Amino acid sequence: MDTPQPVTPYRKRVSGRTQLTLWLMLAPTCMIALSLMLFAVLNLIFNPTFWPTPDTADFNATPFAITLLNIVLFVIGAFGVLAWLPGLVIGIILLITRKETR
Repeated sequence: MDTPQPVTPYRKRVSGRTQLTLWLMLAPTCMIALSLMLFAVLNLIFNPTFWPTPDTADFNATPFAITLLNIVLFVIGAFGVLAWLPGLVIGIILLITRKETR
């Protein structure tokens, strides 16, 4: 006798065009959000005035590594802002237009 095959749920594969569309629309937004969150956390943790110190302590300057990370996060956020509107427009156009089938 034949044994019945288990029923597997139907899962449609996302085409490359749809994946590109999602990347164009979501990546800049995620870049902006991630850079803002990391910037806030980084500056909260390493802010010399946030942690209590004795009054006689010298002024703690911001370390070079923190300044460099702030610049990198700024560039990531700026790229996300600049890419957001074109990515959104191109993504919407790609979603609306259909690929011709022959």
